[in-house]
Amino acid sequence: MGLSVAAVVLGAGSGRRLSGTNKALLTLAGEPMIAHSLRALRGVSSIAQIIVVMNPHDQERLLAEWRVSPQDLGADVVIPGGCERWLSSQAGCQASTPPPQVADADSLLLVHDAARPMVQPSDIQAVVHAAQENGAALLAEPVADTLKSSGQDSHVLDTVSRDCLWRAQTPQVARRDWLLEAFAHWANHRKDNPTDESMLLEFCGHSPRLVASSAPNFKVTTQRDLQLAEALLRTTLAAKSPSS
Repeated sequence: MGLSVAAVVLGAGSGRRLSGTNKALLTLAGEPMIAHSLRALRGVSSIAQIIVVMNPHDQERLLAEWRVSPQDLGADVVIPGGCERWLSSQAGCQASTPPPQVADADSLLLVHDAARPMVQPSDIQAVVHAAQENGAALLAEPVADTLKSSGQDSHVLDTVSRDCLWRAQTPQVARRDWLLEAFAHWANHRKDNPTDESMLLEFCGHSPRLVASSAPNFKVTTQRDLQLAEALLRTTLAAKSPSS
């Protein structure tokens, strides 16, 4: 048996910077935001299982407000989240069930934030392919802006070279054994919170490959982000319409 990928979609956040509500449930182009990521993941043939991390009260809200469950949207398994993002990611990854015939190097875990609804199936596949070759990979965007460092008074101290700097995105993909080991290693040796899966892997000595995103894949964090995502998705849907 060949490659097997289990995808974990993180939809258990509190949305502290956006109305204090779970962003996965917000309306985006006429659907709950999480529906867009699940559709993109279902468009990748190598993904054998999708685990959604969502707390029970948000599942109830999804059903009440949208008349659908995560399973209706494409999830195979739904589990509750943890008190921090990385603990939700760990719970989702531990809930994956790879086929026993698949070699460790070909059993991959993919983690994606539901708050990145613009992700494209082609970019997901590109990261999966890079992880299969390298053991771990993540979607990212090279930094294009001029970067400044400042003191506490917000005055410029220096201009920082943007060469070789990237904005990390999701999905992030790694060998299942590597990532599960990285979660345990962090929990045993660190007290702070890692900000993504790559950080966990780096702490274990791995060097994930960066894969440049081919389309907008920003994280919806503010109301402005939500409006931009809405406009972009509406434009994409209009372009695909037979009447356009």
